[in-house]
Amino acid sequence: MTKTSLIAILCAVALTGCATVDVRVSSKGPSYGDATLIQPDILYQETPQSRSVIVGSQVYATVNSCSLIQRYRIRTNTDFTSALNLFKNRAHMMGGKWVTVVHHSEVDSIESAYITGNQEIILREGTDLGSSRYLTTIVGDIYDCPCNITTCSGR
Repeated sequence: MTKTSLIAILCAVALTGCATVDVRVSSKGPSYGDATLIQPDILYQETPQSRSVIVGSQVYATVNSCSLIQRYRIRTNTDFTSALNLFKNRAHMMGGKWVTVVHHSEVDSIESAYITGNQEIILREGTDLGSSRYLTTIVGDIYDCPCNITTCSGR
């Protein structure tokens, strides 16, 4: 019995050493490309799916044992509320239950400049808005939480 076990272990070790793995290493690292996507109008409105996603701080996400799914950025030609609804709908599609807004900037074609919370000035003259009034950018973290809308303490 021990002789057969020893032979089986020896064969397993020997055969493992013979396996080859094709290693593919990217020399550039990950690449990300921006794309213009047309989203349905319903995603810019409050939906049951967007209402189920909680917008709060990273502290509450940590307290509720949430795990980070992804940092996500959207740029759209709508106002903040519509852009946030789109962000929350996209978060729900990705399985997120909690969203933390990390950065927000908005250009309004009526104003000549907009000052964000960190005193960053965005000049309207550098951005072609076309027929849109707003250009809104939201960067946020999407979290998956073990809690639901009624049990999270941040709600």
